[in-house]
Amino acid sequence: MANPLLERFVRAFPQQFLTLLMERQQPIYQQSIALAFNESWTRAEAMNTMPHIRRALWESEFRKTAIACGLKAYDTAHAGDNCTYVMVKAAGLVVTAHHVDGPKQFVRDAESRKQNAGINDWLPEHIDERLLLHPLPKLGRKPIYLNLLHGGSFTASTVGALAVDAASCFLRVAIPDDDSKKYLYNWSAQEILLAYAAAPEAAAAPQTVEDKAQPRKKAQLLKAKKYSAGTE
Repeated sequence: MANPLLERFVRAFPQQFLTLLMERQQPIYQQSIALAFNESWTRAEAMNTMPHIRRALWESEFRKTAIACGLKAYDTAHAGDNCTYVMVKAAGLVVTAHHVDGPKQFVRDAESRKQNAGINDWLPEHIDERLLLHPLPKLGRKPIYLNLLHGGSFTASTVGALAVDAASCFLRVAIPDDDSKKYLYNWSAQEILLAYAAAPEAAAAPQTVEDKAQPRKKAQLLKAKKYSAGTE
């Protein structure tokens, strides 16, 4: 794998983490439309409310997916204490999820994100081409802050209702610089899935062990009881 930072993500996060979010992305968007437009709001009110509903649904799904994949998820307050967001951690990687209008659009400015991105102050050592003549320092387990970006377009039907344009939906993983001003890397979910296929040591999701225990018959229980009592 060419990029050590992408390799680190693949080793820390199970492939199932991305595939489950990809599967749920369009249904979540469509559900946010349904909830907003099924209320007694005007169209303008529904359009204003829908992003908040979408955010709440996505944050919940982000948390549940992380837990299902054996990852640690935390409900964290923004610096202004005006709302909360979900933070997922794995092997020193810290990920938060954000809806953006386009695959390359930067996440909206926020003090909390600036503080989180501050831990990336050492990353330019790995991407500055002027340093390629020197041995790069090992990544180790230094913390890295990442943004999981998601988005898609809505189309209006003949009756005026909104629907999700499935072809426009995108899911990406980006690494912001320490000033939270630009992305040092911005990988599509498809690129990352290819990286999983090429990585023999990719992280695996926890597997549910099937309970194959069978109830013991009455005769077997009686026999065991006699044996334990020393009668056989």
